[in-house]
Amino acid sequence: MTDHPRRHHSTLLLRAALTLCCLLAMLPAMASYELLEGVEYLPGAAPEEACAWEAALGQTAIAKSRNFIAKAAAPAPSSAGTALLSLQVVRLTMSRGSRKNEYAAVIRANVVEGGKLIATRDFSDDASFDNRGPGCDTLRRLGAALGEEVATWVAGSRFIKCGAGCDGIHPDEPIVVGTEVLIGNDDAINETVRVDCRFTTSLVVLLVKAFNDDNPPPRARLEARPIDVRLHPGRRLVLRVDNVHALGGGGITGPKWMDMAGELWDGKTLVGSFESHTSSGRGLTTCRSVESLSESSADMIAKWLRSPSLGAKLD
Repeated sequence: MTDHPRRHHSTLLLRAALTLCCLLAMLPAMASYELLEGVEYLPGAAPEEACAWEAALGQTAIAKSRNFIAKAAAPAPSSAGTALLSLQVVRLTMSRGSRKNEYAAVIRANVVEGGKLIATRDFSDDASFDNRGPGCDTLRRLGAALGEEVATWVAGSRFIKCGAGCDGIHPDEPIVVGTEVLIGNDDAINETVRVDCRFTTSLVVLLVKAFNDDNPPPRARLEARPIDVRLHPGRRLVLRVDNVHALGGGGITGPKWMDMAGELWDGKTLVGSFESHTSSGRGLTTCRSVESLSESSADMIAKWLRSPSLGAKLD
């Protein structure tokens, strides 16, 4: 029995298409970000000795980025549509000990597109070395470690597109959050959770503390204000609870969970968004269960807020 000519032709076309897809998948991705040459030192951050460790920082960021970062063309970027990535040294200190010295560094990565800042994040790390030996090798290793963190962030993040009416983000301005969490629907929480457990206000208190008490401290603080935060014109975090299931009795009454959502706005620009799911079996009373869920949710949201992204799933 012989194959029909059309069927044979279709099979060949399908094989050719699959082969082409495989070849395209093997090609390196086009760099989305161009790393500007040189690292800027902010006031007071210059090292005691010149080690040329900045080269390790930039080279590692490019090498570990899975082709998302490329060296910027000189004197101007190679593509007008490519975002620019710059690196700054916010802090670089060395503490001396009887046997070991330690370098500690904070690096800031900034993403600029069309002259507007669209993303920024600080990275910190430290490394020690024997005080009888040179510190430059350790400083270069520290630069490489920080460069890899920058690469992971850039390759794994979804940043905003700053279109018409967007003037970029303002990371040095405080983030305002309402003193109460918004309730997504009438069935999201029951009267006990809302009134007796004071959930809508207590979670905000936990979140503000978790974010502001971080070490190193955040670049701009989170402030709770008794306002309709949706109407605030500046940087604002809008929080919403969609479902709280918490019964007293510990594990006997089954699992407890909490579903939340949030949006971080900067003026008219949506900078980040998340949906979170927290589950816990702790709590002999309803309010203790809610408190446990709130603590976990606040920690997750605070961590996301330090490096916000769009469409994040927190659990």
